Amino acid sequence: MARKVLIYHTKIPENASPDDKDVLDEAKFAFGILKSMGYEVVQMPFDYKNKKEIKKIKPSFIFNLVEAIDGKDSLAWLAPANFEGLGIPYTGCTKKAFLDTGSKVNVKEILKKEGILTPYWITLNDLQRENIPKKRFLIKSRVDHASKNLEATLFEDKEVIKDALRFKGNNFFAEEYIDGREFNISIIGPVKAGRVLPPAEIIFKDWSSDELKIVGYKAKWDETSPEYKNTMRTFDFPDSDKPLLEKLEQISKRCWDIFDLRGYARVDFRVDKDNNPYVLEINANPCISRDAGFIAAAHKAGMTDEQIIKNIIKDSCGEKFV
Repeated sequence: MARKVLIYHTKIPENASPDDKDVLDEAKFAFGILKSMGYEVVQMPFDYKNKKEIKKIKPSFIFNLVEAIDGKDSLAWLAPANFEGLGIPYTGCTKKAFLDTGSKVNVKEILKKEGILTPYWITLNDLQRENIPKKRFLIKSRVDHASKNLEATLFEDKEVIKDALRFKGNNFFAEEYIDGREFNISIIGPVKAGRVLPPAEIIFKDWSSDELKIVGYKAKWDETSPEYKNTMRTFDFPDSDKPLLEKLEQISKRCWDIFDLRGYARVDFRVDKDNNPYVLEINANPCISRDAGFIAAAHKAGMTDEQIIKNIIKDSCGEKFV
């Protein structure tokens, strides 16, 4: 009997944005490799009503590419919850890891307890009771990924921040802007044994001095924008960066262990002018389309596309599936 695998991905809405459509590129990437491994591959979008259909398919495991449900990134945990309820192995991070990392504010609270630097942040409730230090803040979504709802506007005045958060709603918070360098650290492996892949730095080429150097939505998804064209990734570093890169690796491993990540993940950092790394967020199951940062880091480590997918399966579901 042929081995079966179900690629389960985010349901793409009509008039989908580029970040939503990208999951289809991820599915295409995984589909081809799984076929070459001898699997009979079925692909379908996530739907709450699909449990009976999944039972009929009887997949050996599910390759989970569900990044949002009903347009909400914060509900992605429902997919692994479904798979666990059905008793079917699945790739990537667990329900618990998705729940713990789904809110950026929750991540920051856990990091603070663990003694890991993360940029100072404030919520609307904090503004009511705390003395807010004089810093520059960005307004960010607690739950949206892919840089959605991240605007390149700095706020300094407490009342202006309060008005901005009131306008945006409870799903937003203000985060200190760390003026410095930006790094993405990709990790692959089983729970408690993540392997850090070569670090990547985001280079802001030819950005004017008055522009905020952040990877906003345009820089990620609008190929016609100056932000996209002038934002690039590098894996090449001078010897003088070695202590910093070692520090980024150590912190990333701690994050992997603290949040019980598995399969694959990415930790995003800002590094200030004194070489202090601040964790911005933790991405469970980051993008694995062919041009994604995670895939680029794995290639830099010498892994082929097939090795990447096989490792994700083995580290999530077990050796017998590869």
